[in-house]
Amino acid sequence: RIRDYKRRDAECVGIVKCKIKIFRKEDETIAGMAKADNTRPPDFYEVSADDHNMADALEFARPYRMYNIYETYPEASVEVRAYCLKAFQVTPGGYLREEDGEPMFYHYLQASLGDNVTTSNVVKSLDPNFFWVAIFKDCQIPGPSQLRIELRDGIFTGGFENSSMLIGHTVVDLEDRWFCEQWKDEKYKPREVRDLINEDLLPGVSQGKLSLFIDVVDQNKADENPIEDIQVLGKTLHMEIRVIIWNTLDTAPKDSYTSDVYVSCELLGSGQPKLTDVHGAVKMKAYGMFNYRLKWRCKFPDMNLEYLMRIGVWDQNLLTAHQSIGEGVLPLRKLFKDCFERNQGKTSPDDMEYVFLTPRDMGLDVDADSQVKVDEDNLKYPFIWYNLLHPNFGFNPAKDAQAKLQMSVQVMPRAKARAAPAGSKRYGPSKLPEPGRPPQPANPIFEPEKCKAYIVYSIGEMFSNCRTPCMCLCCILCVVAIVGALAGIQMSGLAPILLPFMPAR
Repeated sequence: RIRDYKRRDAECVGIVKCKIKIFRKEDETIAGMAKADNTRPPDFYEVSADDHNMADALEFARPYRMYNIYETYPEASVEVRAYCLKAFQVTPGGYLREEDGEPMFYHYLQASLGDNVTTSNVVKSLDPNFFWVAIFKDCQIPGPSQLRIELRDGIFTGGFENSSMLIGHTVVDLEDRWFCEQWKDEKYKPREVRDLINEDLLPGVSQGKLSLFIDVVDQNKADENPIEDIQVLGKTLHMEIRVIIWNTLDTAPKDSYTSDVYVSCELLGSGQPKLTDVHGAVKMKAYGMFNYRLKWRCKFPDMNLEYLMRIGVWDQNLLTAHQSIGEGVLPLRKLFKDCFERNQGKTSPDDMEYVFLTPRDMGLDVDADSQVKVDEDNLKYPFIWYNLLHPNFGFNPAKDAQAKLQMSVQVMPRAKARAAPAGSKRYGPSKLPEPGRPPQPANPIFEPEKCKAYIVYSIGEMFSNCRTPCMCLCCILCVVAIVGALAGIQMSGLAPILLPFMPAR
């Protein structure tokens, strides 16, 4: 039963840690001897997580051996940092007191690791924002590794705590993280949302959630890795992001040798994707021209946003589903953070700054001033070229790119955006130039001028593509006509009169 299972889990009295190894027995004959060598019994070989199949264990010949746990888990002196952001969805509990007819809560966090205990400031809220870092120095791993974080409600008199009541707690295993190489290699530790449990009140039932992330650094390197200032996470700045899609290039054809191309951009977590218009019949080596501006409004920091932009280049089909040509995810957190830090504390839009995504942000040693576009107000927009891939064709951006996208990304405070407005699409203010697209097919009844322009353009393209063969054919026809005329003149007997140098018949 689920209820019994949760109760048994809540009645845990200790933790036993072990490392499990899997070994495969070598293939054996009916007689019980090894197939590879009939003179000996079969051996056991270790199966690694990197093995694609069981046979790899035999190929690398990793025989069974007894592991030294002290070699597997070497001792280390570390500094533990628990970045506690906020508690939310907290069940009203504690002392349930009121002030002026409103419920009042005095919530705080208490973190303990071994014999060390540290406490946060008190926040008067049911769902408090703490933005507090619990620090434990000179911790030994392996050793006391169960970091217990409690959300408590206290009664205070004269600034001192008289009593407190547990709302819920969570336990973080530090050894699981420290001995995980993948976790240690992550530059930005993942944010965790953990349930707060009160085993005495309702075992197995969440009393709320705590948002946090954990960092563990070697004590000798603690000074080289300063503690992050998460107090700024308690402040927010309303921002606007503007993305300009300029051109596409080297677009993989989906309709024979062309594609009807459009671009979609989605700021993940902020609503539906936004689309450009369609540039029809784009050939692979031709530019797909857009000059199209897309805008989003958001705030930073926002725990509900990862600040990732999903970008896709698509082929439009009228009767069937649209086809994906290439896609990619562009990380923008660093750009938002840069804009936030530059404009923190500024109140005048004249003092606020724009922040652009530059080629150097993409790892290219290219000066931003050498790659700029301008609008009708001569405002400069640094641009980048972004390679888009498709999972069906490989993941190497250098050789497997299905399309290249020329784009500009601009982030600014909302106040600055109101002082320097820019229209969506190609509209003003800060109007973008019309793309120099060739004429597109049009309805001859409703749009006769566009249809006429397309016919003239198509004929010109046809002659342009067949220029060399047409010139050769014309030369041949001219030579044939001249030879035929001369032969006719000679046969008619007019050669002595019209052409004295030619003999008459």
